[in-house]
Amino acid sequence: MTIEAKLDVLENQLSNVIELLQISITSLNTKKAVSKFLNKSEKTIDNYIKNETFIENKHYFINENQRVEFIPSAILEFKKNPNHKIKIIEQKEEKIILSETSSKILKGIL
Repeated sequence: MTIEAKLDVLENQLSNVIELLQISITSLNTKKAVSKFLNKSEKTIDNYIKNETFIENKHYFINENQRVEFIPSAILEFKKNPNHKIKIIEQKEEKIILSETSSKILKGIL
């Protein structure tokens, strides 16, 4: 078998695998399927939506029945990209005003 023939066979096999993958990926549109694919709980998926780890119209959209529907290719990219695991949440600084007595006590301790 020539190299060209082997390449043709490999190309055909690869296209078959791609078609099968596309068929299986299209099932990644429900929360249950996405949670199973990402090995996360459905509550975690809800949290991803709530804290905008999943971005609307990128990772999911709201369908005509007002339900969340996920975009399979974006979910696949999300799993490949480990940057989503590190999310910095900024917290507002709160100033605490102490009474004169409390501030004297704390000055003595510190």
